[in-house]
Amino acid sequence: MIRTYIKACLLIFSFMLSACGGNTVTKSPVILDAESDMNNGLQAFADADWSSAQSFFSRALSLYEGIDSQKGILYSHINLAEVGLSVGNYQATQLHLERAGIIAKNVEFQDYQPRITLLLAQSILQQQDYVQAEKILQALLPEFNELIPVNTPDTIQLTAIASRTRIAFAQQQDESKWTQRYAQALTKSDSNSVALESRLLRFQAELLRREQHFRDAESHLQRALTGYKAISSRADIAATLAELGCLSAQGHWQDAQGYFIRSNKVFSYIGDIDAIINNTKLLIRVELQLGNLERCNSLTKRLTEIQKEHLQEVEK
Repeated sequence: MIRTYIKACLLIFSFMLSACGGNTVTKSPVILDAESDMNNGLQAFADADWSSAQSFFSRALSLYEGIDSQKGILYSHINLAEVGLSVGNYQATQLHLERAGIIAKNVEFQDYQPRITLLLAQSILQQQDYVQAEKILQALLPEFNELIPVNTPDTIQLTAIASRTRIAFAQQQDESKWTQRYAQALTKSDSNSVALESRLLRFQAELLRREQHFRDAESHLQRALTGYKAISSRADIAATLAELGCLSAQGHWQDAQGYFIRSNKVFSYIGDIDAIINNTKLLIRVELQLGNLERCNSLTKRLTEIQKEHLQEVEK
């Protein structure tokens, strides 16, 4: 889900700074190198090239530490936490958030605390500790008058509502209420975030699916998919394709097969092994329904290999 929303928070750097008098101040080579690494890291992150993003952000961190730039160090730790979250390295995420949190205690950097809190909540949410994630999100959620937020929510609050809605679905409790709250919050904020709008469509699609309004659910998911493709949000594209596969597995087996295969290709690109394993299990069931026994055997063999490789990687 992720992530989905991270791109909206990424920090963009410029190379030159204009002084109050209109004169251009040239930055030192160290600052220029650090900002170049940061920009390269942001681009790599946007391209889901996690390894390169981590390398660039780490190098920027080292340069900023070398000149004691607290702001640069803070930015670097936050972005490294986001990389850790994207690859499921929760230990690294926790470490960078702790270090960012220490700096954010300073008055001049306190505005970054909500973002740090949000990343912590999302990290715990991805580890399926829903109770703890809900507790952390409480500090970020706006006040509601039943379904309508009292004040206009900002991006961090909207993202927190989206995460809280995800918890509602995971716990199968108050899903409709939180989906409506999410919709009302987006309307009140007049948000133009494609990612946030697309996430709402996916929540609404799940409610429609449960009510067996399959065509409407598919329409919502297709609209979400179009939105995610417009912003090249790979993780969300893959997740939506998988949801279309699950929806099609109501008897439209050929469609389900295509969606799961397409989803796996995107998950493979971003290296989400857990999602690939889950998708492959679902694809095997679909292939059985289609009577493709040879294909089932091949997928089962490949699934065993993936699980073994993944276990070995985790144990390292």
